[in-house]
Amino acid sequence: MKTNIIMAGILTLPFFANAQTSTTTLVAHNTIINSVSTDIPQNGIFLNADEFQNGIPEMGFDKKSKENHIREFDNKVVLIENSEKATFPKSAIWGFRKNNQDYRTFDNQDYAVAYMPKGLSIIFYTLGEATGEGNVKDEFEDTYYFSRNSQSAIYPLTADNITEVFSDQIPFVEALNKVNLSDDKPLHEIKNVLSAYVRNNAN
Repeated sequence: MKTNIIMAGILTLPFFANAQTSTTTLVAHNTIINSVSTDIPQNGIFLNADEFQNGIPEMGFDKKSKENHIREFDNKVVLIENSEKATFPKSAIWGFRKNNQDYRTFDNQDYAVAYMPKGLSIIFYTLGEATGEGNVKDEFEDTYYFSRNSQSAIYPLTADNITEVFSDQIPFVEALNKVNLSDDKPLHEIKNVLSAYVRNNAN
């Protein structure tokens, strides 16, 4: 744990804003987490976007217990490991994984990662209730959000915002415009549209 706490010191370093996003590594994290491998922790801290894309958080552990758990507050995340505590300011980390659900911390909000289309860099989030298995319940009228990639700003999921953020990708905008984007839109309908878009645009 002492080594892990030392790692928290690197949070004072500048965030690697120029790191490149690789769309080929973007996959649904619930698929990774539920794989047969037992080496991927169910809880932990993502110090940066690269760790999130790789799917393996720092200071990870599996089952929540009295000795190992994560608590989130307005401006910080606290990780308890073997009764020792490490505190991470939300402004200095990418996010965290809690009970198999990945969260991105942005402007002191914890956005649950709801959907990462394979082959695309866009990420969909919600502030609504998550299942804890990397999926968000469609039956809840959640407010959905998106970011162009894992390092860009998060915006409410509206047609106007999609058009503005992806103004250089007209075919992608046209594909998403086939869905009437709204707060209570079931996410599976967006998945169907984007799956077809990826298939039709595959080389």
